[in-house]
Amino acid sequence: MKKLIQLLSIIVFFFTIFGVAQNEGNPFINDSLITKTFEELQGLAIANRDNFDKSTMYAGAFLEKSKIEKDTSRIIKGFTFLMYFNDESNLKINYCDSIIRVARKINDNESLGFGYLQKGAIYFEKRAFDKALDNYLEAKKYAKNKSKANFILDYDIGVLKSLLGEDEEALSIFKKSWEFVNKENYRELDNDNYLTMLFALADNYNRVKKHDSASVFNSLGIKESLLANNVKEYYHFVLNEGVNQYYLKNYTRAYDSITKVLNNNNKNIITKPNLIIAQYYLGEILLKNNKIDSAVFCFKNVDSLITETNAIIPETRQTYELLINYYKEKEDSKNQLKYIKNLLKFDSVLNKDYKYLSKKINQKYDTPRLIKEKENIIFELEDKNKVFSGGLLLTSLLLALSFFGLIYYYRRQSKFKKRFESLINKESDNKIKQVEYNAESIGISDEIVSGILDSLKEFEINKQFLKSNITIGDLSKDFKTNSKYLSKVINTFKGRNFSFYINELRIEYVIEKLKSDRKFRRYTVRAISSEIGFNTTEAFSKAFHKKTGIYPSYFIKRLEKT
Repeated sequence: MKKLIQLLSIIVFFFTIFGVAQNEGNPFINDSLITKTFEELQGLAIANRDNFDKSTMYAGAFLEKSKIEKDTSRIIKGFTFLMYFNDESNLKINYCDSIIRVARKINDNESLGFGYLQKGAIYFEKRAFDKALDNYLEAKKYAKNKSKANFILDYDIGVLKSLLGEDEEALSIFKKSWEFVNKENYRELDNDNYLTMLFALADNYNRVKKHDSASVFNSLGIKESLLANNVKEYYHFVLNEGVNQYYLKNYTRAYDSITKVLNNNNKNIITKPNLIIAQYYLGEILLKNNKIDSAVFCFKNVDSLITETNAIIPETRQTYELLINYYKEKEDSKNQLKYIKNLLKFDSVLNKDYKYLSKKINQKYDTPRLIKEKENIIFELEDKNKVFSGGLLLTSLLLALSFFGLIYYYRRQSKFKKRFESLINKESDNKIKQVEYNAESIGISDEIVSGILDSLKEFEINKQFLKSNITIGDLSKDFKTNSKYLSKVINTFKGRNFSFYINELRIEYVIEKLKSDRKFRRYTVRAISSEIGFNTTEAFSKAFHKKTGIYPSYFIKRLEKT
C-alpha cells in the first residue's frame, strides 16, 4: 500500500491526545540523551529518519524518558516512532502490539485504533491479507467519529475489495477517498499520499472498463509525478496506462508504455507486483502478435516473480494455463507438469486468502449489524477448519488426478501413435472385402445375388458412397431390386449392416485421400466430413475412431509432421 497508511496515519496519530501507561523495557537507553526535551528528541528522530541507527537512538531515548516520567501518551508516541523508523516487519508488528497493549490497559480507544491500523498496513505489505483485514476491522471499531482514521480504513478495505475483484464497490470507496484527499488538501500536505490515491482511482476505472476515465487520471498522475519528481510513481502510472491501452486494443501504444517501464527498471524502482503485471501484459500483447516464444519468455518471468515474492495477482492466473498448453503442444511433459503444480499452488493461495477475505468483508464490513459477534466467531472458526481441510483435500485430489491424467494421456498418445503407424503402413484396396457364402442359404437366387454384388462393385469403384443422405431404399431402386434383398446381401457378403458398410467405405477412402493429397489435409475436419458424405463432424469423427482407433484431427496432425 506504499506509504499511504504509514505516513497518513502518523499524521492522524500525532494530532491525537493519548492516555496513561506502563513502564516497559527498551534497548535504546542513552543517559546523555535523556536530559534533552521531548521536543528536541522528537525533532532529532524525524530529522534523521533516513538514518536507521540515529533515528532509532533518538526514538529510543524519547521512549525511555517517557517511561521515567510515566507519560503514557508519550510512551505510545515513542513506540510509534520506533515502529515508523524500523524497516523490519516483525519488529514493526511488535511495536504495534506494544501500542495496543498500553492503550488497552488505559482504555485509550484512539491509540487502540491506531495500533490496529498500523498492524493491518504492515500485514498488507507482507501480503498476509487475512491478518491485514482482521486488524483493519478491529481498527474500525475505534474510529467511529474520526473522519481521517475512517478515511484510511475505508481506503484500505477498498484496496482489499479491489484485490477480490469487487471493483465497482472499490471504485465507490476510492471516489469518496479522492474527494476527501482534495478537500483536506493532501496534495500540498503529502504528495506521496495524493499520488497513491490518484493511482488507486485510475487503476479501478480501468478495472471497471471505464477506460476513458482511467486515461484521464493516468494522465493527471503522470503530470503530477513529473512535477513532484517522483520517478517511482511516474512509471507506475505509465504502466497502468499501458494496461489500459491493452484493453482498448491499442496494442502498439500498450507495448510502448510497458516496455518503457521495463527498460527503465534498472534501479528497481518498480515494485515486484507491478513487475508481474508488466511482464504478464507484455506477454499477452506478444501473443496477440503471434510472437509465441517471446510471449512464453514473459510468462515464465511472471512465474519466477510469483515464486520469488508469493504475490498472487488473480488476473495473471491465465499465465499458467498458457504455459501448460504451450508445453503440451511441445510434448514437453516435464515443464507441463511443473506449471500444473505451480497453478495448483496458485489456486490454493486464492482459495485460502481471497475466499477468506470475501467472506469476512461481506460479514463484518458490509453488513456488520446483521450478525452477532458470538455467531461470527463460531462461524469463522468452523469455516476456517472447513476451508483448510477442504483446500488440503482438494489440492491432494487435484495433484493425484493430474498425475494419473498425465499417465493416461501419454499412454493414450502412445496407442494413437501405434495405430497411426499401422494406418500409414497399411495398403488399402479401397473396398470392403467380400465374405464367401452360399447364395441359396439366404433364400435369394444366385442370379439376383450376382446382380446385386455387381452393382455394389460398380458402386464402390465409382465412389458413389461419397454422396450424402444415402438410404438403402434409394440404393435398392438404383440397383433395380428391393431393400430387403440388398440388406441381406450386404449383411451376408460384406459382413456388416448397411450403415456400417457405407461408413467404412467412406473412412477407407478418406484415409487414402489424406495420405496422398496434401491440399485435402488442409481442409477443416468439418469440411472433410461434408466432402465424404457425413452430415455432421461428430458422426465422421465417431466413424473414423470406430474404424481406426484414433480421431481424424490426430491423424491429420501426425500426417503433417510426418
